[in-house]
Amino acid sequence: MQIQQYALALNQQMRAETVKKQCKMCGKVTIFTDTTIRRHNANGKNIYQFAIYKCPKNHSWNKKLNIYKSFTEHVDPQSIVPTSFVEIEPGKKITSLKRGDSSCEIKITSVNGSFRIDRTLADHLEGWSRSEIAQNIKTGKILLNDCLTKPSQKLSVHDKIFIDVK
Repeated sequence: MQIQQYALALNQQMRAETVKKQCKMCGKVTIFTDTTIRRHNANGKNIYQFAIYKCPKNHSWNKKLNIYKSFTEHVDPQSIVPTSFVEIEPGKKITSLKRGDSSCEIKITSVNGSFRIDRTLADHLEGWSRSEIAQNIKTGKILLNDCLTKPSQKLSVHDKIFIDVK
């Protein structure tokens, strides 16, 4: 049995959004526009991610996007992904995975945004529908970090997806 190994970096396309809210500096309700700049603050073992919004007079407002745990040790992400993993380029799909004859392992090397396992696999596996992927996740043919999961599970850095399609 040959297991194909791939590495995947997930990056969400950012678009400028607007929010109508009270600007404390202007003293009135105004439209804040997302600058698509992200800021991270660390506090103890938590890291907070913020989106920076600006009003027309250039006053800023920070919207909290995410809270995640920090590493206890400093780790080079490149050292965690074995060199035998083939990097999946943005916009490319895995075409060599055929139902019934092989297995595949995908290592998530970076995540910028929010990604569900079923949508991500549907975007990166050639010839697989999202409903087929969801069914395989529910039956245990697709595992996340060697455990059963649900199709709506969000992916994180260093997650490992194993696909057994025999």
